[in-house]
Amino acid sequence: MGIEFHNYVSPYSFAMGVLWFSAFILLGLLIRKLKYPVMFSVVPLLLLLVLSILRMVIMTEIPGVVVVWSETLYPAVVNFFRHEIMPPIRVAHIFIFAWGAVTVFLTAKYAHEYISKYYFLMRWSVTMPRDEHAEALLSEIIGNDKNFRIFRSKAFNTAVATAFRPHIILPEIEFSDDELRVVLLHEWKHIQDKDYLADIVINIICFVFWWNPIVYILKRNFKFATELKCDGYATPSKQDFHYLLDGLVKLGNAEKKKARSLNVYNALVSKEDELVDRLTVMAMRWESRSKRRILVSVVYSIVIVALFFASYSFTILPIARDSPYVPAPAENLMDVCREEIGEVFRMEEMDIFLVDNGDGTFSYYVDGIFTMYVDAESDLLNWVEIRAREHD
Repeated sequence: MGIEFHNYVSPYSFAMGVLWFSAFILLGLLIRKLKYPVMFSVVPLLLLLVLSILRMVIMTEIPGVVVVWSETLYPAVVNFFRHEIMPPIRVAHIFIFAWGAVTVFLTAKYAHEYISKYYFLMRWSVTMPRDEHAEALLSEIIGNDKNFRIFRSKAFNTAVATAFRPHIILPEIEFSDDELRVVLLHEWKHIQDKDYLADIVINIICFVFWWNPIVYILKRNFKFATELKCDGYATPSKQDFHYLLDGLVKLGNAEKKKARSLNVYNALVSKEDELVDRLTVMAMRWESRSKRRILVSVVYSIVIVALFFASYSFTILPIARDSPYVPAPAENLMDVCREEIGEVFRMEEMDIFLVDNGDGTFSYYVDGIFTMYVDAESDLLNWVEIRAREHD
């Protein structure tokens, strides 16, 4: 039987948010490595990326949630963060200070570098030669855009879509019109979907949760998903996929530009695993029927959404067993009452009080027995005695 919590956001709901956030990221990595779930559509992976972030942002607890009690690991973690280094400074205070300081430093450094590169690129674009042939080729597909520009530069060894302005920079490599069209469509999809904004958000998330090593997998999952999405947009036919392979050969290794697509694909296997994963998914996609791709994509998406909502159905809380100031744990108030005085009881006969934990939460006790945690917004604070925590 679970406890109906009065607190909706607490340190414990934050911990559950981090736990599920990490779990969803690892699930995205699994999907990416298995390839099968995304061979039909990139939608499930993109959906998982969005929901993993939402699970971290919406870290609330719902009334009636099922409580899973941790007797060893979780209490040890809680006690570690509550340990006083010197009164009233706890380990948690040091962690929060370091968390904020490093986050501000990383974010400021990223912002400075990003702005500097952006203005440098904008100034440099004035001197870079425009590729009017490429502009005309892409305009036939997307229509005219007075702000759209395509440049050529020897300083770049790959195609790049710039941020905030619809500019594409190509290396000094000769493409056929079909290869060039596929490369340009791939980069245009990045611009059209404003992937640079999502990239900024992902980087900020990595800066905020720098202490969680799993968060850096999120960045790789995002890159894989967006690149796969753009590959799919640029290659609506199987022939376009071969043009993409030929274009990648010229971008990656000019001396192999005359090699056949299959040989190129095999050569790439030992060079870049993530690129190989993308190309493998694209190659597998053409082996499946369109209706099947849609059906499987919908099924995977439904399962992911269901898992997201199921993550709110329970929470994990620590039991302070063998604590010098908590005589014994109890799962909920009714269990305590039945254990102490049977099915029929009167509240006024029981010693009910709250203990201030000093971190915005309070421990709820019945006859000296720990029952649950509540926060400063709980109605219990209005009618239950609050006592200071006693230390040895």
